[in-house]
Amino acid sequence: MAKKPQKRTVRLSNRTFQTIGGENAFWSDLYHRAMTATVARLLLAGLGIFLLNNLFFAILYSLDSSAVSNVIAPKFLDLFFFSVEAFTTVGFGDMHPANTWGHVVFSLEGFSSIIETSALTGLIFARFSKPRARILFADNPVVGTYDGHPTLMFRLANARQNFISDAKVQLWILRDEESKDGPRYRRFHEVPLARQQNPTFILSWTLFHQINKASMFYGLSPEDLAEKNYIFILTIKGVDDTSSQELRARKNYGCEQIMWGRQYVDILHVADDGAITLDYRDFHKTRPDKNES
Repeated sequence: MAKKPQKRTVRLSNRTFQTIGGENAFWSDLYHRAMTATVARLLLAGLGIFLLNNLFFAILYSLDSSAVSNVIAPKFLDLFFFSVEAFTTVGFGDMHPANTWGHVVFSLEGFSSIIETSALTGLIFARFSKPRARILFADNPVVGTYDGHPTLMFRLANARQNFISDAKVQLWILRDEESKDGPRYRRFHEVPLARQQNPTFILSWTLFHQINKASMFYGLSPEDLAEKNYIFILTIKGVDDTSSQELRARKNYGCEQIMWGRQYVDILHVADDGAITLDYRDFHKTRPDKNES
């Protein structure tokens, strides 16, 4: 009987794609699964492996009633706790291997504990030491007037408010296209921005793409974008001055998330004493474009 192909669901922005077939074996990519699982699931999985491992070795010890000293048969719980002592190399001394079988099982458990402890320690360290860019992206891109021209705008901010050096952003679109031969493809195109680099990204940053005759969006309506399933992919990378590690972040937008004829609410204010204030409470807010007729 042929094996039923596996199905997977992939989300990009608010689009859902389903794949059929392809490699999806659980054991073939454990590292990726461990790195993408939530911390709670990773710790629960580690606890489950720990308990099952000690249960397994307790069963091995129980095969010989005299394998461990100071255990009165059939106290399986004592054997389980002795396995925990052996696994963690604590060794309180009340119980210890008493014959050859006990020493053999104890040696196997010692080797197993080295492997499992090393793997779990490495995974936990990798999860907690992984650099995270706390980049805040506005909920919606907007199309409004900037410098007298219709402009596609995106707003982002450094939520950590530390220095990110050599920050660079790239904007891509993914859309449906038909080749001359008929087959339909999903293709990526890079969208030029007015300023793609920032030497010291600290607070907020608004990105601009002017919709002129050279723009791939010139003359297109929201319906045109929806017809070809446009998806906007905004990426940023830079170096965290605190840790000297490279940071990366990505935000996907569907074309229906673009707000036409809108502007971002200004979050930059100058107080009476001359202090410059950024009010992040209005970060996601927009207002009507005053230049729209």
